[in-house]
Amino acid sequence: MIDLKSKAREVKERGYCLIESAYDEKECDQIRAIFKRLCDKRGGFSEEQPTIGFHPLLELGPEMAPFYVKPILVEAMEEVLQDDVRLAHTGAAAFNNAPIQPILTTWHVHYAWEIPTGGLQRENPERILCGTYIDGSDSEIGPLIVLPRQLNDSLEAMGDGDAAWEGEEEVVMSPGDSVIFDTALWHCSRRGTSRGPRHIWGGHYQGWSNPTPHPEDNSADNPVINEYRDKLPLLRAMLDGPN
Repeated sequence: MIDLKSKAREVKERGYCLIESAYDEKECDQIRAIFKRLCDKRGGFSEEQPTIGFHPLLELGPEMAPFYVKPILVEAMEEVLQDDVRLAHTGAAAFNNAPIQPILTTWHVHYAWEIPTGGLQRENPERILCGTYIDGSDSEIGPLIVLPRQLNDSLEAMGDGDAAWEGEEEVVMSPGDSVIFDTALWHCSRRGTSRGPRHIWGGHYQGWSNPTPHPEDNSADNPVINEYRDKLPLLRAMLDGPN
């Protein structure tokens, strides 16, 4: 059994935590099949289109809705936020390692709010990301790189956007693992050595008691999602609020 309090403490003390084997092999295959259909609708990968993004994911691929209600992930995020979880943004990206550049994404954060005089003074992260790596993350498939941080450390950049930073760590994940991290965590990603596709999907989450808007908020409102709302009470709670 996963110690969720320990995982929440990792987010406070290191900026992120891993939830291993959040999705099993069958679920990963189902998700890959969904992304294959979504990518085919965009014309597939090419030299001109090595990366295909999907934002908002639940608008473009509403069949992903059941995968957002994984109880272990929702429970872990509740522990991190100390609140009921609101799904505020859905998104995904698929990459073809062969033609993409070595630097997939440069160093960045998703923190978008005003920082008080004297720096961050938080008790818990006010917004987090949960991303699932259905193909894993390592030097072969492509690494996620993070700069560990304590909850209220400075948000100052530690170097150039495409350079290695002192103290950076590679987050190694197996297929189906998920990572939960503070929006204030500096992170980047690089191309892997394999020539296969790489799929990353997930969302941004806030507590329902925190109404502060964020520039990356997006919606999930279409007939298919409304059907899922009726079938999946946990999804309805994350989109519309707890009862």
